Amino acid sequence: MKLFKILTLALVLTACKNKVDKFEIDDKYRSEINNFFEAKKEERQGDYLQLIALHKLDIGNNTFGKGDINNLVLNIDGLPETIGNITLQEDSLSFRASENVVVKTENDSLITKTPLELNNYGSSKKLFYNRLSWQVITRSDQQYLRVWDAKNPAIKAFKGFEKFDLNSELIFDGYFTYYEKEKSEVVKAKVDGKRSISFIGKVSFEYKNEIYDLEVGADGFTMVGDITNGDTTYGGGRYFYLDLPKQNGSVKVDFNKLYNPPCAFSEFTTCLYPPRQNQLPFKVLAGETITRL
Repeated sequence: MKLFKILTLALVLTACKNKVDKFEIDDKYRSEINNFFEAKKEERQGDYLQLIALHKLDIGNNTFGKGDINNLVLNIDGLPETIGNITLQEDSLSFRASENVVVKTENDSLITKTPLELNNYGSSKKLFYNRLSWQVITRSDQQYLRVWDAKNPAIKAFKGFEKFDLNSELIFDGYFTYYEKEKSEVVKAKVDGKRSISFIGKVSFEYKNEIYDLEVGADGFTMVGDITNGDTTYGGGRYFYLDLPKQNGSVKVDFNKLYNPPCAFSEFTTCLYPPRQNQLPFKVLAGETITRL
């Protein structure tokens, strides 16, 4: 085992010929980063910045609308007293629209009652009423009603990202290693406290003559904590995605693409937090800083 670790470290050192002195921040790279964060801005405005509610569903009936009689009260002018009712049973989930309330599916089909089947992620289809949309999501085997408002003031309030200056010293040639079998681990999470996540491998890189590893999830999703968290960056860590190789091999680790999780700017999100082994013992002065709304 010791010999294996030594050989692995040697491979990593060979693959990670620290790009600090070789990478140049040029106009092409600046444009790449600007486009990356512009896409993130559009993503936020079209999704998380529209969130207005996250409601835990109880067994039985769960009504929502403007009226105080509802389980979830939505204080928005022009809404019906009750938009509809979500019925949760041990083995079924369904929605029924209130009388004279026009509810549609994503393809504009009118519905009065429909079963809500959950996909592999525990999420139902989205339903729509005027500016509102909603969906049932699952976190730790518990169902929640998540509601979006296409005219939520938070959308216009978000003026863009606050970021560190582009930092060439925090762009690395890394080495990605796939695990023979996915590794499941429980990590801290908003709303449900703890949640299981699978890691498919790890990326290793060299910084100031030290080798660091980060565990990586599906599609290259990587959670990172560092010493700046809670000071100049969001206290719950940040995320970035690796472009995964088809097999073990070299990858770029670019911390200029670190971005805040959704819970940095919406209380109705369900973020995961970086595991202990993904907490870096140095300041990562790159990527997005604390969001001020």
